[in-house]
Amino acid sequence: MRFLRVLLLLAVWSVSAAPLQARRPLPIGVVFSCGPEDSMFRSSLSGIKRARSELDVKITSYLCNYNSAEYESTVAEAARRNRLVLAVGSPLAEAVDRAARAHESADFVLFDAKSVNPGVSSVLFHQSEASYLAGVLAVRLAARRNSRKIGIILGERGEKTPAMLDFLLGFEQGAKDADGRTTLLKRSVQSWNAPQKAKAIARAMHDEGAQVIFQAAGLSGNGVVEAAIEEGFYVIGVDEPQERLAPGVVLTAVLKRFDLALFDVISARVGGHLRRGATLHYRLWNRGVELSWTSNALIPDELRRELEGLSYRIVDRAIRVASCYNDDGTFKATLKPLPPEFSASGSGKK
Repeated sequence: MRFLRVLLLLAVWSVSAAPLQARRPLPIGVVFSCGPEDSMFRSSLSGIKRARSELDVKITSYLCNYNSAEYESTVAEAARRNRLVLAVGSPLAEAVDRAARAHESADFVLFDAKSVNPGVSSVLFHQSEASYLAGVLAVRLAARRNSRKIGIILGERGEKTPAMLDFLLGFEQGAKDADGRTTLLKRSVQSWNAPQKAKAIARAMHDEGAQVIFQAAGLSGNGVVEAAIEEGFYVIGVDEPQERLAPGVVLTAVLKRFDLALFDVISARVGGHLRRGATLHYRLWNRGVELSWTSNALIPDELRRELEGLSYRIVDRAIRVASCYNDDGTFKATLKPLPPEFSASGSGKK
């Protein structure tokens, strides 16, 4: 009987071993092109924390601090150590393509760009829709200062990063729809991590008369906020609610919900629903992009109601906002890249 009992125990252990092994936390590597101070990283954190809390996963973060020399090796390391690799930031696109071909057993998802590799899933944010609202907001607040000049400062030119062109398309359309007489000043920092350069550009733009400046420039955008504090103009931020950086200066931010997208993708993979090569779209209707309203003191109630009404019209397709993406997520080849004058040294006037 004792021998039989031992056999039964061994049978139970052997049967239960497989489920225990299957329930081991899913190893996930999240690679960021940016560093820990960047708004894109901070926006992603709550999604990672939620996944750790609600799902059976083990998540390791890798930060490249915009060092392009580290992109390929960092993504490759994440692929060797994890079964799911999430690459956050369009600069990682080429590194993801190479790693996916070398590590076919791992699943890869590229955020903020469309991968050319059919085995890599992609997450796209239609930031032009929220940027349209930002354009209307900028014009309305500039008008309160008796100005028709606003500005936009981007991290890179659109031929390098389609998302940058998407910001511009929506912001410019919203501004022109709000007031066709608006002058939009445009600059590119040509870097995600040059806040002092961005600060100098913002000050020069304000000297030209811009009373509201939209910055979508990564860590460089902090320099725009510094200039606004010193010079007294308004700023629209990006990726996360940035009103806390300067409550009397930052109006709102064009949010790209990296937190939501990261949790959705991780949840889908844990549940076995993530399809390789799929493209996931985040828009106004699913709150993948939106304006933040952490502080409303600078924005009159009637203007907020106007923006909310415009948001519903965009969702209903009554307003069709220009985009740099085709329906399948590929970049529209018919669109021209940002012109040469869209630079730190050019006038950038339109």
